[in-house]
Amino acid sequence: MTANMQRLFNGFGIKAVSALLVCLTVVAPSLASHHFESDLSRQYPQFDITDLFVFDSEQPNYTSFMMNVNPATARDGKPGFGENGVYSFHIAFDKAAGLEGITITASLQGDEWSFGMAEGANAAIGVKGNTFGKAKVGTTKVFGNGIKVWTGAARDTFVGNSEGILGFMGKLLGQGQFDLSAFDKGVDLFKDFQSSVILIEVPNSILPGKIYTYASSAMYLKDTWVQVNRLANPLTTHMFMANNKMEIAEHVHHRPDSDASREYAVSGVTLRAVVLDGKMALPVAYADKVAKMMLPDMIPYQVGSKAKYSFESINGRNPADDAMDAVLSILVGREITDNANTFDRHPQTFPYVVPINPDSM
Repeated sequence: MTANMQRLFNGFGIKAVSALLVCLTVVAPSLASHHFESDLSRQYPQFDITDLFVFDSEQPNYTSFMMNVNPATARDGKPGFGENGVYSFHIAFDKAAGLEGITITASLQGDEWSFGMAEGANAAIGVKGNTFGKAKVGTTKVFGNGIKVWTGAARDTFVGNSEGILGFMGKLLGQGQFDLSAFDKGVDLFKDFQSSVILIEVPNSILPGKIYTYASSAMYLKDTWVQVNRLANPLTTHMFMANNKMEIAEHVHHRPDSDASREYAVSGVTLRAVVLDGKMALPVAYADKVAKMMLPDMIPYQVGSKAKYSFESINGRNPADDAMDAVLSILVGREITDNANTFDRHPQTFPYVVPINPDSM
């Protein structure tokens, strides 16, 4: 999911947001501070990454990389991308997020994208690499290296019970209560949201057998490049780091090669959940296992296989995967659900989203 909890409030009115924040400040101060994790992403939502997907393409022998950005994308069919910046898909060939790998970039000027490729999976902030093609916003194009792209505004692919998450985590962190009743309503807040989507299909011949992927966004601000956001596993900051504002800020503005320093935060929140649930035989061992699994924060994928992000295993992430159920289940160590299941906007054909047609809105 998405990396900025600001998106969870876009569907609420001002009074509702204010009341909810007041409530959460009383019952769970650490969670209340977590909703707006990045000042930059709040100021520049066009560079706020909300989801990353890595999955087997409809076209045989291709892998799709899809990034959703800008939770403030309007309903008029116009995508909300930003100029003077760069959106990057970092594709590592090993979990250590070392230099081996590639970074595929997209940068926008006017209505035209420039797509580039840089050596190394951890290309520096602002690096665009060597340009291999250009395409207009809203169009599909195949380049000479076989890479196929599409960009545009679409219905938000994330499905999740945000009210349930707020209630569950609020009680878990603020009151020491494990209460799944917060998910009883099962309302999917995102069913009426929009996102701006960057989709890149890459020939498997360019990739090794297994990859580890994360996304980042950066913009040129006040004579320097700054990283606005980075994201891989959904809900990592919202749930596994929800008790530590400083760690969340460090996570968002740094790269996977520094993630080991935040394992204690992920392990700590997981341990709190499984102990309060009371059903785990070895809670400390499980919490440490989860920290090692979620960090460094990259999505693993066996190239050429069927992608699936679930409690049982993480192998890429398909837009139709129930990511909130998966992460909730990983957090507590057993399968649970948020009861939000409006999977009606997840086509399995290119471009794997429902583009916004303003005439039908």
